[in-house]
Amino acid sequence: MPASRLQRSYSLGEKRELLIKFDALGWSSRKFCAEFLVPRATWARWRKLRAKLTTTQRNLKRRSLSGQGKTIIPFKNELLAFMKDVRREEHILTSMHMVTYMTTHHKQWLDQYKATKKDPCKAILGLCQAFARRQRFSQRVPCHSKMREPDLVLVRDEFAAKFWGKYSDYRPHDIINVDETAVYYDMPPGKIWAEIGGSSKTDKTQKHSDRITAVLSCRRMVCKKLPILFIVHGTPGGTIDTNELSTYPSGHYYDVQESGWMDSRVWKAYLSMLPPYIHGPSVILADNFDAHVSQESAEAIAGDLHSILEPLPPNSTSICQPLDVGVMGPFKRILRMLWLEETPVNSAAEKRLAMIKRSIKAWNMITPDAIRRSFEKALPRPEMHII
Repeated sequence: MPASRLQRSYSLGEKRELLIKFDALGWSSRKFCAEFLVPRATWARWRKLRAKLTTTQRNLKRRSLSGQGKTIIPFKNELLAFMKDVRREEHILTSMHMVTYMTTHHKQWLDQYKATKKDPCKAILGLCQAFARRQRFSQRVPCHSKMREPDLVLVRDEFAAKFWGKYSDYRPHDIINVDETAVYYDMPPGKIWAEIGGSSKTDKTQKHSDRITAVLSCRRMVCKKLPILFIVHGTPGGTIDTNELSTYPSGHYYDVQESGWMDSRVWKAYLSMLPPYIHGPSVILADNFDAHVSQESAEAIAGDLHSILEPLPPNSTSICQPLDVGVMGPFKRILRMLWLEETPVNSAAEKRLAMIKRSIKAWNMITPDAIRRSFEKALPRPEMHII
């Protein structure tokens, strides 16, 4: 029995290099295949696809040009149009919605398809998932908004025009954006591993170990970011406040609050930390959270900081707030990456310290270019065109 031939796969880059070598050497296909150990049938196929192989924009580490498979759904164009229409209106789209469309408009085909499957439900859901991925849809966590995307863009453009109409003479480093975000030591997953046939129940107490709030601030165009104000779960005057805050890393600010979140008292503490970083009349850009936009807050900013509080339009932070637009995403991504590198700790105090150190390191890794781009996208000048 002849020995089986060793199977080998080639990347697009390797295929392209071999085609270039073939042209340079001027050999026959037989000699070239023998010299470089390429099966002649494979070589013939590459030469037939030469134009695509030499011009493709795909990553050259990939093994194929893609597009080899064909969907078995005969009404694929209609289904794709339905999916795009649903998302264009910002409605929820799931595999079950795709199945409902098939049931309504192509029931005969759907019945025939299910009749051939051992588990019809699993098969049709898998088909819908594969079709969605093939059409460049991906599974995403839904982001709920009170306004549609076109309306949000209009709000952003109108707010940006008014903003620059009032503050165009301000220096870039005199425009400061502030926002809070929760930082968790660890996060309970949406799904867990459980032994087949066993229970998937979990202890109700096994949720977030702890949470702190990081108050982030950045200037429009300065490499130096402002220090973080950390808000820790605790009682003012209690053990954490009196014994623990002083042990945290220097260079940043710390406060306690019963729920570990921003309130009017902590906002005053934040404003009191700003004077060393205010180099002239400034604009403090913040969302319309009650503690931020109160009359007392505006008066404190005007009187103590000689600056102006500029609240963002309601329900628009996802598109109008620079930190939300281009910084929070990378910040959270870096936090997850750093969490993987940490050695687990057990006590609550150790976890609080770990969250603080992780946040400081992540904040230091945010680049000035990321901050600059976030301001340009969230507050485009009237002459700028945002794509």
